[in-house]
Amino acid sequence: MSITHSMVFSFCKKGKRRYVSGQDQNYPARRAEEEKQNRFANAPRSVHICQVQAGDVTVELLSHPRNPTDRIVLYIHGGGFVVGSVKTRRMFTGYLVTKLGFNVAAPEYRLAPEHPFPAAPRDCFAAYRALLEEYAPERIVLLGESAGGNLVLSLLLQIKEAGLPMPAAALCFSPCVQFDQTFPSYTRNRATEAMVDDLWTETQEAYLGIKDSAVVRNSFAAPYYGSFAGCPPICLWASESEVLRDDSLMLFEKLKTEGHPCRLYLRKGMIYTWLIIPTIPEARKDLKTVKDCLDRAMEGTLRGCAAPIRLEDWNGQD
Repeated sequence: MSITHSMVFSFCKKGKRRYVSGQDQNYPARRAEEEKQNRFANAPRSVHICQVQAGDVTVELLSHPRNPTDRIVLYIHGGGFVVGSVKTRRMFTGYLVTKLGFNVAAPEYRLAPEHPFPAAPRDCFAAYRALLEEYAPERIVLLGESAGGNLVLSLLLQIKEAGLPMPAAALCFSPCVQFDQTFPSYTRNRATEAMVDDLWTETQEAYLGIKDSAVVRNSFAAPYYGSFAGCPPICLWASESEVLRDDSLMLFEKLKTEGHPCRLYLRKGMIYTWLIIPTIPEARKDLKTVKDCLDRAMEGTLRGCAAPIRLEDWNGQD
């Protein structure tokens, strides 16, 4: 592992917060602290940033003069449904714009517990509907990390239910896809996880607001239980050492069994959602696979793979 990765891993592990049921979490303070920690994580000055409204949802648009204007990435940030913002992700969205060459639309969806499920999925759906007024669906790709990956998959299912045109593809970094089963990596990788701790209880209580099985298995909340027939290709990235590794692995196996085009990229030893931290050398290398998927999606040539792709061995071909 690179020195930069080791430093980021150590910093995150020291600051890892643990959720205690029934204890005041003070989410506003957590959000303020996150913004403080990311105050220097800005997009390059060459990136133009503006805000537009999609109904009641603010969407941040990031663009660069040299990028094609007929295509866009709808990026949905993570944060366990309770923290995170488009502002704290500008280092990553700025990288998408300047290095990968794609303009970005990032919705500032409502956060729990002030706005529990289904507020966040509805906001993301509103943002997608707004983009359809400006872009052909085959020129839109969905991308999200962690809870944002969950919302990307939920958005596909909402688009399907509404009968709207599908985007070109959906890309997810370490998505959380269900909250009622204990996959092996939840316990096996606990010692090597630097960020996620008891996400499932917090999600049930703060985001879903209930532990009723009908709600916990609602596919808009837990897309693992949804049917993706008729949806575009889905690409997943995960670290072998993260707690949520098996969310990606189990979803990949489910999609493969159902005959749905899907790709799973795995790397050993990486911090959770390392791809959104482009200061990490491994992230910059692995973001080439993201660009490859984006390019193929926009060209209509993105296909699934029969087995996971090991990023250590990836050479631009599969």
